[in-house]
Amino acid sequence: MRHWRITGALAALAIVCAGKQYYRDATAGELGWLIAPVARMTGWVTGHHFGYVTDVGWVSRGAAFVIAPVCAGLNFALAAFLALAIVWLPAMRSAGAVVARLAAAAGVAYLATLAVNTVRIALAVELHLGPTAHELLGIAVYLGGLCALVALARRRHARAG
Repeated sequence: MRHWRITGALAALAIVCAGKQYYRDATAGELGWLIAPVARMTGWVTGHHFGYVTDVGWVSRGAAFVIAPVCAGLNFALAAFLALAIVWLPAMRSAGAVVARLAAAAGVAYLATLAVNTVRIALAVELHLGPTAHELLGIAVYLGGLCALVALARRRHARAG
């Protein structure tokens, strides 16, 4: 059973490395699967419309804000995926369990990224922060989101036995 946990950990690391490689050169259009839903949800929260501008990202002229590839939240998604995979390693006792847990980690990390990134960007839009404050806000929101996600995952894993 231990070798399945090692396999799960190595697979999770490989996925994170592949994700980082993909993110390095990804355009706004290629990250649309992550940025577009965040732009829509941020628009619902703030009342500002974000439209796609090729080679730039999702832009709100009214808010004077751009959701560019650097704002996609993919680093958070990868960190969340890896954290969930680590929390769920004890349950990886077979090939099927490894696949199921990693797939669940990917899905949960994606949804958490949409939620946390929407909160981060909506706060940045509403607070009209300068670059340094914007970065500090992002760190605080991402760290809080990651801690909350891990706490929820650990709690759910403990209940599941």
